Amino acid sequence: VSGGGRGRVKVTVYFESLCSDSMKFFKDQLYPTWRDLQDIMDLEFVPFGKATATPTGTGDYEMECQHGPNECYGNKVMTCAQNSLTIATQMELFHCMMTKPYPAFTGEQCSREVGVDWAPIDECSKSTVGSGLLYKNGVRTSSLKPRVYFIPTVTIDGHYNRNQLRTSLGDLKTQICEVYQGPPHQNCL
Repeated sequence: VSGGGRGRVKVTVYFESLCSDSMKFFKDQLYPTWRDLQDIMDLEFVPFGKATATPTGTGDYEMECQHGPNECYGNKVMTCAQNSLTIATQMELFHCMMTKPYPAFTGEQCSREVGVDWAPIDECSKSTVGSGLLYKNGVRTSSLKPRVYFIPTVTIDGHYNRNQLRTSLGDLKTQICEVYQGPPHQNCL
């Protein structure tokens, strides 16, 4: 039985806000697959990627991101949004952000576009609360086995390897349909 229960497939996406491969994955694979298969997917986002987060001892964290401080900010905005939005709304917001030319600074614009209140997300993203949530995403990312070597990384029912990741990045929909254990799905035929 698949890890999501009720035959659903648990899909976890580890990504970064300014990673071109993450942006391409959202646009070409994740969003179209979600549109067709959201009723059989338990989707979860882990914005962090190849970053480091070190506790400062003051309740905050020193963050370093692969594509610089702006990426850390974008990751934090998405992490804060995760904390308060349903998965369907997260998908709409993150898809909006990740398909813009510079996703890290599109949180406010995309919040307006998808009808989400920006103020609490903005407040969280400027706070130690947001840093703490992002740090937790870092802990999750660093505990992946095998270790993250490519962003985005996609786990299916909690697992991934190089071959599976290559398939996820190229044909996520077929992969989810193959793993799915529930009754026949109209978009998996």
